[in-house]
Amino acid sequence: MEREEEIRYKYIEHPSDVGFEAYGDTLEELFAHAAIALFSFMTDVEGIEEEEERAVAIQSEDLYSLMFDWLDEMLFLFESELLVMKTFDIKVNASNFSINGTCRGGKFDPLKHESGIIIKAVTYNMMEVKKNKIWHARVVLDV
Repeated sequence: MEREEEIRYKYIEHPSDVGFEAYGDTLEELFAHAAIALFSFMTDVEGIEEEEERAVAIQSEDLYSLMFDWLDEMLFLFESELLVMKTFDIKVNASNFSINGTCRGGKFDPLKHESGIIIKAVTYNMMEVKKNKIWHARVVLDV
């Protein structure tokens, strides 16, 4: 049986949108797994080549806003450049609510990659970011 710590994310049901719960031993793992969960609604992340790298620097007012802003930035990269990020070398600072680092991934090609759900926006609806034994986040996405 798989231990909960090894689960990166899982989809959750929502009456009108889509959502996921992400997990991580560290905040860096949590935010990376949340980004992969976001992209996994749109395509098969494993099928994306790692040919592009982008720097990220995000500052927010709390952990909820940091998760929102982080996923919003990932969605912006997809919408503006068709980038699907899949590896993350990031540092999350919980005291000043910031993320700095780099993301690597590749271009989504609808002729080559599986197409999934179109995500319109990240929402604060039902959002959670907390730590029990491990870090846990719940996010609902507008479709």
